[in-house]
Amino acid sequence: MFRNWKFLFLITLSLILLVGCGKSLDDRATNGIEVARAAFLANAKKPTEETDGVRYFKPAGFAVTEDSDAQNIVFNKGNDTYILFVNPNEERDSQLFYDLLQADQNKEIIGESTFEEAGNFGFAAVLEGGKDEFELIASVGGAKMTTVAKKRDIETDLEKMMEIVRSVEQE
Repeated sequence: MFRNWKFLFLITLSLILLVGCGKSLDDRATNGIEVARAAFLANAKKPTEETDGVRYFKPAGFAVTEDSDAQNIVFNKGNDTYILFVNPNEERDSQLFYDLLQADQNKEIIGESTFEEAGNFGFAAVLEGGKDEFELIASVGGAKMTTVAKKRDIETDLEKMMEIVRSVEQE
């Protein structure tokens, strides 16, 4: 009898610890947006790659696909795909992509924030993306990067995405 109670107690305690240790979606979204803000406010990374006159920083582990062009640069990292949209008609202080996000009534925004510094306008957003997946957006001026990520990847993906869009230079 004592063994049964001890076993039930240990299982209950384990479940409480597991549930308590996991971050909620809101926490991950908030933390992701904060790391994106830090990446936005940090000095822009130096461009390491160029595609059709668009220069940008490519983090380690990322690959650019051959079918990329100056407006749509497709990155892969493992099984994940990231798309960098570059609008050559928009300046670094442009709010076009942010305004489009706010106007889209079909998007369920979990968390978002805007950033401004030295003539640059940027934002990061976490959107509902489907079953256990979330759409992430990082943008600075006329450069916007999107991906679909699992909850556990929100913070690291938003940080890398903001580093990339912050580094974009156009000819």
